[in-house]
Amino acid sequence: MKKKLYITRAIKIFALIMAVLVCSMMLQHYFLLHYDANKMRLDGFYIEEKDSLDVVLVGASDCYADFIPGLAYEKYGITSYSYATASCTAGAAKTMIKEVMRTQNPQKILIEINSFLYGFDNESRTSSVRSYIDNVPYNQNKIEYLGSGAIPATEDEIEYYIPLIKYHGTWNDYPEPSGKYITQIFRQHTDGTTKLKGYRTSTSICVPDPQYPCINDTLAQNGKTLALMPDYEEKLRDLIGFIKDEGYADKVLFVRMPHLVNASFYARFKRGNAAGEIIKSSGMEFINFERDPETLAYSYGDYYNVDHLNVYGAAKFTDYLCGILTQKYGVTSRDLTQKQKQSWDTAAEYYHKLHDYCDSFIKNETAKTGYVQTIEENSNVMKYIDDYAETGKLPENKPDPSAPTEEPEI
Repeated sequence: MKKKLYITRAIKIFALIMAVLVCSMMLQHYFLLHYDANKMRLDGFYIEEKDSLDVVLVGASDCYADFIPGLAYEKYGITSYSYATASCTAGAAKTMIKEVMRTQNPQKILIEINSFLYGFDNESRTSSVRSYIDNVPYNQNKIEYLGSGAIPATEDEIEYYIPLIKYHGTWNDYPEPSGKYITQIFRQHTDGTTKLKGYRTSTSICVPDPQYPCINDTLAQNGKTLALMPDYEEKLRDLIGFIKDEGYADKVLFVRMPHLVNASFYARFKRGNAAGEIIKSSGMEFINFERDPETLAYSYGDYYNVDHLNVYGAAKFTDYLCGILTQKYGVTSRDLTQKQKQSWDTAAEYYHKLHDYCDSFIKNETAKTGYVQTIEENSNVMKYIDDYAETGKLPENKPDPSAPTEEPEI
């Protein structure tokens, strides 16, 4: 009799423990966490069907601001995604490659090298570390990353393994700012896909600064170098070694995205040249779009700030980069299932909706007053885009401003 009672109690205790664990996991994945565009983008990547992407871009904000997956699909049939977060650290690059290959088998992985070019220690910035690793599903790659010394010394290690501990108070933030994302994340999971495929932009045009004039017209033949900070050079060489050891060398293409270079960012430009020499000397491929005559010809009107292309520039660059990928590197479109085709047709449709909305917003008097809007995959923004596509009218009341979170530069 007692034995039966003990068994019953044990079952009840076990069931209670399991219920608490399941509830904690649900809270940690959907509610008590830091919601932002990085969370939405990485979550969207993980719900793409396995082995369904032809190209994956890895790195920081240059990736998701400069390349438009919906346009790449419409014009070239290429399926792609930017597996990228703002201020991404150099130390995260290896884990990013592991995660891409765990879930996809792309023809090309493009690694944007911004993370290795900082003139300061970005590796110990909590926001830079968390914007990526907080949004990676719990698996062996995440555990290895957290155990590699990547956690800033000032941070509590357990909060990285169990983010619920750090973010348990975020319920106070609802319904904003988290509310605009939480609706969208449930929609992503219900639909099993995203509409913008991680793309993010801003409804603005970069304005020249007389104090720091652009020097792009002098850069095509400028091969001057400046040594990377020792830790970044070590991490770059380690990443190259890892790629070769894993047999990914033929898949990987290192790139430096286009920028408006001025005197303030000239040191970073020279570090980009130095990184390029390291990459090329290893026998790997590197394209420096900061020195490409085609991209150097982009004007201020193609950027929303000196580091990121706007919807006009991103359309030009997506077309140009896809041409290189298909003609030089043999990237081809794949046969898609009906479900996949529907997903990518929707992405192409929303590219046009987004382009038309941004174009009208930029040219509208509201934008000329200095107000800009961040365009990303959250429920508020998607509603504005859908409403404009249906009515041809911009919102009568200004949407709540959501300033782009970009990485600090040198």
